Amino acid sequence: MKKTHSYEKYEDYVEHQLKKTSDKSKQEKWLGVEWKKKINIFKDLFTNIDKFINGKKKAICLGSRTGQEVVALRKLGVEDSIGIDLHEFKPYTIIGDIHKLDFPDNTFDLAFSNIFDHSLYPEKFAAETYRILQKGGIFILHVQLGIDQDAYTEVIIENKNSIVELFKDFKLVKDGPINSGIIAMNYEFVFEK
Repeated sequence: MKKTHSYEKYEDYVEHQLKKTSDKSKQEKWLGVEWKKKINIFKDLFTNIDKFINGKKKAICLGSRTGQEVVALRKLGVEDSIGIDLHEFKPYTIIGDIHKLDFPDNTFDLAFSNIFDHSLYPEKFAAETYRILQKGGIFILHVQLGIDQDAYTEVIIENKNSIVELFKDFKLVKDGPINSGIIAMNYEFVFEK
């Protein structure tokens, strides 16, 4: 993995990331023309791996912005689903930090993220995700292999082995390319705790 930015202090990173989620024109697009499209994309992607989602009771989406992935999980039967992001978008996304999750150990049986590239501290992201999942819990991770998507990308994932190594406390149960349309992720990992 290759870092793209450095900051004098953590608050500078948070301020930088908030520029994206606080941008009114982006919010209008996410909540407007993209809202239903992204829900449908997430539903399709999750349906392709439904054997890992079926029967799950409590899910968290890490970096969920306006919450389309939360809505998709709820529609697929994981009704107790919530998202976290640095910017709150009620009712689906509450304020939270991917590097220091404000939940007790073993809280969730399902976690999802597609904003790993926005993580300043990938090791903390991995450790926190592991901590909040129950034994047997599933973590679905969508990434962009080899792509520096935008000014908010903090790490470029150059190969899949770097992800497998970072999440080595988990058991990798599935991985492969995906087509996520306008969401722009091109690879999926499914891990089990």
